[in-house]
Amino acid sequence: MSSSRKVTAPAICAAALLVLAVACKGKEAAPPADTTHPSTAAVDTTVAQVALRPFTGDTAKADAGRLIFLQKNCYSCHGGLAGGAMGPSLRDTTWKYGGADSLIFHSIHDGRPMGMPAWGNQLTTDQIDELIVYIRSLRTTAEPQFFFWETKDGVAKRS
Repeated sequence: MSSSRKVTAPAICAAALLVLAVACKGKEAAPPADTTHPSTAAVDTTVAQVALRPFTGDTAKADAGRLIFLQKNCYSCHGGLAGGAMGPSLRDTTWKYGGADSLIFHSIHDGRPMGMPAWGNQLTTDQIDELIVYIRSLRTTAEPQFFFWETKDGVAKRS
Protein backbone atom coordinates (compact mmCIF):
# COMPACT_ATOMS: atom_id res chain seq x y z
CA MET A 1 0.00 0.00 0.00
CA SER A 2 1.14 3.53 -0.66
CA SER A 3 1.67 6.08 2.02
CA SER A 4 -1.39 8.13 0.99
CA ARG A 5 -4.12 8.53 3.55
CA LYS A 6 -7.33 6.57 3.37
CA VAL A 7 -10.49 8.68 3.53
CA THR A 8 -13.23 7.05 5.56
CA ALA A 9 -16.98 7.31 4.99
CA PRO A 10 -17.58 9.23 8.25
CA ALA A 11 -14.99 11.81 7.22
CA ILE A 12 -16.66 12.27 3.82
CA CYS A 13 -20.08 12.68 5.46
CA ALA A 14 -18.73 15.21 7.93
CA ALA A 15 -17.14 17.23 5.13
CA ALA A 16 -20.35 17.16 3.08
CA LEU A 17 -22.42 18.35 6.06
CA LEU A 18 -19.95 21.17 6.69
CA VAL A 19 -20.19 22.29 3.04
CA LEU A 20 -24.00 22.19 3.16
CA ALA A 21 -24.13 24.11 6.42
CA VAL A 22 -21.90 26.86 5.07
CA ALA A 23 -23.69 27.02 1.69
CA CYS A 24 -27.20 27.04 3.10
CA LYS A 25 -26.58 29.24 6.13
CA GLY A 26 -30.12 28.90 7.55
CA LYS A 27 -32.56 31.75 7.23
CA GLU A 28 -32.40 34.15 10.08
CA ALA A 29 -35.56 35.55 11.59
CA ALA A 30 -36.48 38.94 10.17
CA PRO A 31 -36.48 41.79 12.66
CA PRO A 32 -39.94 42.89 13.79
CA ALA A 33 -41.56 45.55 11.60
CA ASP A 34 -41.26 49.13 12.78
CA THR A 35 -44.87 50.22 13.16
CA THR A 36 -44.04 53.65 14.51
CA HIS A 37 -43.46 55.11 11.06
CA PRO A 38 -46.17 54.84 8.36
CA SER A 39 -43.72 53.93 5.58
CA THR A 40 -42.40 50.92 7.52
CA ALA A 41 -45.69 49.68 9.00
CA ALA A 42 -46.63 46.08 8.31
CA VAL A 43 -48.58 45.55 5.10
CA ASP A 44 -52.09 44.09 5.40
CA THR A 45 -51.96 40.78 3.52
CA THR A 46 -55.41 39.40 4.25
CA VAL A 47 -56.99 37.34 1.51
CA ALA A 48 -59.35 40.17 0.61
CA GLN A 49 -56.37 42.43 -0.11
CA VAL A 50 -54.08 40.07 -2.03
CA ALA A 51 -53.71 40.47 -5.80
CA LEU A 52 -57.13 41.93 -6.52
CA ARG A 53 -57.70 43.04 -10.09
CA PRO A 54 -60.07 45.73 -11.32
CA PHE A 55 -63.44 44.60 -12.70
CA THR A 56 -65.64 46.73 -14.91
CA GLY A 57 -68.01 44.03 -16.12
CA ASP A 58 -71.62 43.24 -15.31
CA THR A 59 -71.92 41.41 -11.97
CA ALA A 60 -75.18 39.75 -13.08
CA LYS A 61 -73.31 38.25 -16.05
CA ALA A 62 -70.52 37.12 -13.72
CA ASP A 63 -73.12 35.37 -11.53
CA ALA A 64 -74.67 33.75 -14.62
CA GLY A 65 -71.22 32.64 -15.75
CA ARG A 66 -70.50 31.12 -12.34
CA LEU A 67 -73.79 29.24 -12.56
CA ILE A 68 -72.86 27.86 -15.99
CA PHE A 69 -69.42 26.95 -14.62
CA LEU A 70 -71.15 24.86 -11.95
CA GLN A 71 -73.95 23.42 -14.10
CA LYS A 72 -71.64 22.31 -16.90
CA ASN A 73 -69.24 20.74 -14.43
CA CYS A 74 -66.29 22.98 -15.38
CA TYR A 75 -65.13 22.72 -11.77
CA SER A 76 -64.33 19.03 -12.25
CA CYS A 77 -61.26 20.09 -14.25
CA HIS A 78 -60.66 23.70 -13.23
CA GLY A 79 -61.45 23.33 -9.51
CA GLY A 80 -64.39 24.56 -7.46
CA LEU A 81 -63.19 28.16 -7.38
CA ALA A 82 -61.45 27.96 -10.79
CA GLY A 83 -58.05 27.69 -9.13
CA GLY A 84 -56.99 24.65 -11.12
CA ALA A 85 -57.14 20.92 -10.61
CA MET A 86 -56.67 18.50 -13.51
CA GLY A 87 -57.13 21.53 -15.78
CA PRO A 88 -55.30 24.84 -15.43
CA SER A 89 -56.14 27.65 -13.06
CA LEU A 90 -58.38 30.37 -14.45
CA ARG A 91 -57.47 32.71 -11.59
CA ASP A 92 -53.97 33.54 -12.77
CA THR A 93 -52.92 35.97 -15.48
CA THR A 94 -50.62 33.86 -17.67
CA TRP A 95 -52.31 31.36 -19.92
CA LYS A 96 -50.88 28.91 -22.44
CA TYR A 97 -53.34 29.92 -25.18
CA GLY A 98 -53.64 33.59 -24.20
CA GLY A 99 -56.03 35.47 -21.93
CA ALA A 100 -57.70 37.85 -24.38
CA ASP A 101 -61.48 37.50 -24.48
CA SER A 102 -61.38 36.25 -28.08
CA LEU A 103 -58.84 33.57 -27.18
CA ILE A 104 -60.82 32.47 -24.13
CA PHE A 105 -63.92 32.31 -26.33
CA HIS A 106 -62.02 30.12 -28.81
CA SER A 107 -60.77 27.84 -26.00
CA ILE A 108 -64.30 27.30 -24.69
CA HIS A 109 -66.05 27.11 -28.07
CA ASP A 110 -63.55 24.93 -29.96
CA GLY A 111 -61.64 23.25 -27.14
CA ARG A 112 -57.89 22.76 -26.87
CA PRO A 113 -55.57 19.79 -27.34
CA MET A 114 -54.84 17.57 -24.36
CA GLY A 115 -58.13 17.80 -22.53
CA MET A 116 -60.25 20.92 -23.03
CA PRO A 117 -63.44 19.75 -24.76
CA ALA A 118 -65.26 21.90 -27.29
CA TRP A 119 -68.40 23.45 -25.79
CA GLY A 120 -69.59 25.29 -28.90
CA ASN A 121 -72.28 22.70 -29.58
CA GLN A 122 -73.64 22.87 -25.99
CA LEU A 123 -73.32 26.56 -25.10
CA THR A 124 -74.68 29.62 -26.84
CA THR A 125 -72.47 32.59 -27.66
CA ASP A 126 -74.16 34.50 -24.82
CA GLN A 127 -73.39 31.70 -22.35
CA ILE A 128 -69.74 31.64 -23.40
CA ASP A 129 -69.64 35.42 -22.97
CA GLU A 130 -71.07 35.01 -19.45
CA LEU A 131 -68.34 32.48 -18.67
CA ILE A 132 -65.74 34.98 -19.86
CA VAL A 133 -67.23 37.70 -17.62
CA TYR A 134 -67.14 35.22 -14.71
CA ILE A 135 -63.47 34.48 -15.44
CA ARG A 136 -62.76 38.22 -15.58
CA SER A 137 -64.42 38.63 -12.17
CA LEU A 138 -62.04 36.16 -10.51
CA ARG A 139 -59.75 37.81 -7.95
CA THR A 140 -61.87 40.97 -7.89
CA THR A 141 -64.31 42.31 -5.34
CA ALA A 142 -67.10 41.39 -7.80
CA GLU A 143 -66.26 37.67 -7.86
CA PRO A 144 -69.40 35.59 -7.22
CA GLN A 145 -69.21 34.14 -3.72
CA PHE A 146 -71.56 31.18 -4.05
CA PHE A 147 -70.05 27.71 -4.21
CA PHE A 148 -73.21 25.83 -5.22
CA TRP A 149 -76.25 27.04 -7.14
CA GLU A 150 -79.71 27.34 -5.68
CA THR A 151 -81.76 24.30 -6.68
CA LYS A 152 -85.24 25.74 -6.07
CA ASP A 153 -85.48 27.93 -9.14
CA GLY A 154 -82.02 27.28 -10.62
CA VAL A 155 -80.97 30.88 -10.04
CA ALA A 156 -77.86 31.85 -8.12
CA LYS A 157 -78.12 34.97 -6.03
CA ARG A 158 -75.52 37.29 -4.58
CA SER A 159 -75.52 37.47 -0.83
